[in-house]
Amino acid sequence: MKHYKNPAFSCPAWAGMVRLLTLFCLVCSWNAQATAPRITSQMFGEEKKADIVGYQLAPLDAAAKQDGELAVQIVMEAFKAAGKTPLVDVLPSKELARYALFNNDAVALIGSPQDLTAKEKNQYHLITFYLRGIPPGEEPVSLIFAKKNPRGKELQSAFKEGLQKIIKSGKYLELLEKYYGKANVPADYPSRLKRHNPGWK
Repeated sequence: MKHYKNPAFSCPAWAGMVRLLTLFCLVCSWNAQATAPRITSQMFGEEKKADIVGYQLAPLDAAAKQDGELAVQIVMEAFKAAGKTPLVDVLPSKELARYALFNNDAVALIGSPQDLTAKEKNQYHLITFYLRGIPPGEEPVSLIFAKKNPRGKELQSAFKEGLQKIIKSGKYLELLEKYYGKANVPADYPSRLKRHNPGWK
């Protein structure tokens, strides 16, 4: 049996067809990219940065969750009393929260004074607003503001004013009792809090 070669489908012809098909696909894909709608962040609404960041307390048990929720409640109530409504976000780790503060992505950090080195403490102003645990092992929780940030100074002043307002009005004590019960809130709590904030009247 004889085999016949068809000159129309020789190797050079196939190679030419493949090149032509490739060029056609490239032209079509380029045109599609040029006319396709682009997805941008604005399509999902305006992205807002948090003014204040916190982080999840470790270990992630019920007590830590309760402490974290109470700290955020106190911060929000204090700002509310001062007529401010900053955006608060709780991040999954201390490292992310510290980065947001140090990178000026956030104005303030809900954290411990121990979150800052001695050198860093000179660059930030701390207002201690909550004490975790009981003496002598109580751990202060503070709102940490950057000294050089104009927005930070504004919020720092508002927070200090609002915190003292809710302490005087009884709202602060109401929050403590809500989370821990009346029997578990020490009577000298306000004076212990003042000891962590030199200059308070």
